Amino acid sequence: MMNKLKTVGKFYYYYPQAVAFIGYANNIMPAAWHTPISAQPPLYGVLISPKRHTHTLLHQKKGFTVNFLDQGFARMSADTGSTSGRDIDKLDTFKIGYELGERILGPILNHAYVSYECESYAVHELGDHCLFVGKIVLIHVQKDLCKENDCVDPRKIKPLLYFGKDRYITIDPNTLTIESRQ
Repeated sequence: MMNKLKTVGKFYYYYPQAVAFIGYANNIMPAAWHTPISAQPPLYGVLISPKRHTHTLLHQKKGFTVNFLDQGFARMSADTGSTSGRDIDKLDTFKIGYELGERILGPILNHAYVSYECESYAVHELGDHCLFVGKIVLIHVQKDLCKENDCVDPRKIKPLLYFGKDRYITIDPNTLTIESRQ
């Protein structure tokens, strides 16, 4: 039997979620609320609160980067998520290596296993967040990470997963189940 919550308010029952580091100019923020939206055209979305400095930057409508890192970067996620780019240069303060994107003015983090460069496509206000949708124009993938079918090899990464309230976990690659379609 399940318990029923009398009030909803803030809740954490949809975690774990992969952490993506969203970037523009020399700023990054970790985000757990992000998603692919369309395969053709390739669209990716991230939800950001208007309270965040990144929200202000993305409203410049030039685009953003999306970076995925390994579980070893949980401390960096907590540090960059608890500080504001209004007050500090996070990349410099936390000594985060990066290069600027080729097509988008945003950081491609050196330790990311996959990064997207996204041109601005649409912005939608949804409740207390804005959905920033970007068209993926370039993908950066760590060498030797993909298998022959263009899927990331789960034995080569331990993705950083946010579990709510500054808790992080990852997956056990030995639990990967592949269901074949007949």
